[in-house]
Amino acid sequence: MTKETSLQDKKAPTQQKNVILRMTNVTKKFGGIVAVSNFNLELKEGELLGLIGPNGAGKTTVFNLITHVFPVTEGRIEFLGRDITKLSTDKIIRLGVARTFQNIRLFGSMTVEENILTGFHAHLKSNLFSSVAFLPSYQREEEYFRAKAEELMKDLGIEHLRDFKATALPYGLQRKLEIARALATSPKLLLLDEPAAGMNPDETLELNELILKIREKYGLTIIVIEHDMKVIMNICERIIVLDHGVTIAEGTPKEIQTNPEVIKAYLGAGDEDA
Repeated sequence: MTKETSLQDKKAPTQQKNVILRMTNVTKKFGGIVAVSNFNLELKEGELLGLIGPNGAGKTTVFNLITHVFPVTEGRIEFLGRDITKLSTDKIIRLGVARTFQNIRLFGSMTVEENILTGFHAHLKSNLFSSVAFLPSYQREEEYFRAKAEELMKDLGIEHLRDFKATALPYGLQRKLEIARALATSPKLLLLDEPAAGMNPDETLELNELILKIREKYGLTIIVIEHDMKVIMNICERIIVLDHGVTIAEGTPKEIQTNPEVIKAYLGAGDEDA
């Protein structure tokens, strides 16, 4: 059995579970340009969904709409049954949505551990006075977060780098650190934007295994945007294909792989009659 086959076997079957994210006729316009048009999605708890398409297809825009980086022009977004269409980004994070970015956004001058600790701020209960006065309540909270940061570093295999500055890490390890910081917000839904970008084949295979591991351990629902089709096909139960902001296909990896339009446009198949 190959490593890729074993990864397929690890994918948890999608059971009858509650819808964690629902997007209904979501549209985003920038002036006269329609970036996303009538996008619809029902994402079940525990599902691992792939979102693919060429550059400019609207994939990252979908993430930006979910997290309210951009306001929705038309449509509705619900998370855990609550309308979050107009909620601020920080409120959406506190509800349980976390993301990584296509272009890594770490605090370069901070250490690995310090970067992860910033992720816990969304759930910080101590006030400014408690932290300045170093009250027992703040000390207990600080100790708890440091213990959780240690656990995250071990889960992602970066505990030996805790005192390294983020900018000193190789690209692949910076990706891991960004995922660890996202996990520190205690998400229920994790949005990964091109997590394999810049990784070599061995690092990509390790990333596949890591995504499946953290989904199981932390009970996550995950959406992955990725240009590396090996990542998408090996770990996702369902895939949505976008082109110019419009959904052109949706289905299992096998269905997407055999969809003639997708094969021609996105998976690089040549024209046999050419």
